[in-house]
Amino acid sequence: MIKVIIPSSKKTMLFRASKRSIYAAATIIACCTFQSSDVVVTALALKQQQVCDSKKNSVVHTPVGRDGDGDYTASTKGCFDVIDAATPVILKEIQRQPIRNDQPFHIADMGTADAGTSLGLLSKIVTAVRERTNTAKKDNDDEKEIVIHYEDQKDNEWKSVFNHALGYKMATDAYGNEIDTPYKLGNVFIEANGVGFHKQCYPKQSIDLALSFTAMHWLSSSPSSLRGNADVMHSARTLDGVPPPEEQKQAADDWYQILLARSKELTIGGRFICINFCVSEDGYFLGQTDKGVSMWDSFQQSWNKLAESGNDDENQNGAAALITEEERIGISFPNYYRTTKEFLEGIERCPTLRLISAEEKIVRCPYREQYVKNMNGGDGKETQITSPMEYAKSFVPTTRTWSHSTFKAALSDDKTDQEKEDILEQFWTNYEELVASSPEEHGMDYVHSYLVVEKI
Repeated sequence: MIKVIIPSSKKTMLFRASKRSIYAAATIIACCTFQSSDVVVTALALKQQQVCDSKKNSVVHTPVGRDGDGDYTASTKGCFDVIDAATPVILKEIQRQPIRNDQPFHIADMGTADAGTSLGLLSKIVTAVRERTNTAKKDNDDEKEIVIHYEDQKDNEWKSVFNHALGYKMATDAYGNEIDTPYKLGNVFIEANGVGFHKQCYPKQSIDLALSFTAMHWLSSSPSSLRGNADVMHSARTLDGVPPPEEQKQAADDWYQILLARSKELTIGGRFICINFCVSEDGYFLGQTDKGVSMWDSFQQSWNKLAESGNDDENQNGAAALITEEERIGISFPNYYRTTKEFLEGIERCPTLRLISAEEKIVRCPYREQYVKNMNGGDGKETQITSPMEYAKSFVPTTRTWSHSTFKAALSDDKTDQEKEDILEQFWTNYEELVASSPEEHGMDYVHSYLVVEKI
């Protein structure tokens, strides 16, 4: 069964399903202080950006927006609903897993982006751990100490991470509710790490709970085998339903390495909870479900329009095409949506890991759900969005945050960076106009596998 989450009503319904960063390595800036004699040294742990095989695509995912502004959290409201759907499962595991008495409780938030979307969950985890260890209402010195390790890529929005995690910038969910930081609960320590989740990031048996939300679909390197394909820009979209073998192999290898790394880091009985994009049993995946038009068709249509010259009937001004044919067919997304079967095959290869549960869920696009409700009279949570174009301008940025750098990578190096950005602005304008023409049909439903794994 696939569970469908309708975010605006918070209700769920079930229906039968029967089918199917470049996560760049990252750096972080984990600040450690040592003291020797009278000398105090503060070290910044930096990791070089992961470099892909020279035969593969070496362009990494680059965040959109100015570091410190928290654009990812501001533009990806659906991620709050994805995490909300996982919260009961995670809190249940907190009640079941062993908690070390003589150590702080260590949480790793892997592929955290700007750290805003997980704040609410992490606060609940801190409270749950302290309630279970009977330290929730003790004096500060007796409270269970919690360490939150944030992990992401080198070029991540690290100022935004610390602004959110330390409470300098408030995050708000899809409904305008402010989300406070667990740091304010006290005796919560914030650290960051940039080794990259395809490798071991932490010492052996040091992490009690590893979490990852909507991150581990990014490949460590991309074969880019879809470049040159006029109709397909993502491996999930192949016409025969079979991903390119190069991407398939890379994804399997990456998933195995991810699991091996977590198997080393986790304490005995520790949990790895991975909420990751998938291709569902019904063949649904991000932006392409049983509702509305395919986001990927819209991408393709908006991108193809850049290659049209001004010599056609619709455009008589004689303007040249903005991109060449080579650029038009130059997109190959460096991520992969695994099936649940592929996830489980990787876990079975790791003798020290045990699957506790696996479930597929669809979380409906909160932007579209709220817009449709507003158009139908509202539900008491109305926004100010009343026109189709206003909806388009509110929705499109949630697709831009993670895809902009991939489209940019398809543009020729003969173009300046500003020329590329100008072309991409036109691309996103094309997409907005397409959405505004039929707003109820456009959205980005989330399709995830919710995996709970134990270290044994």
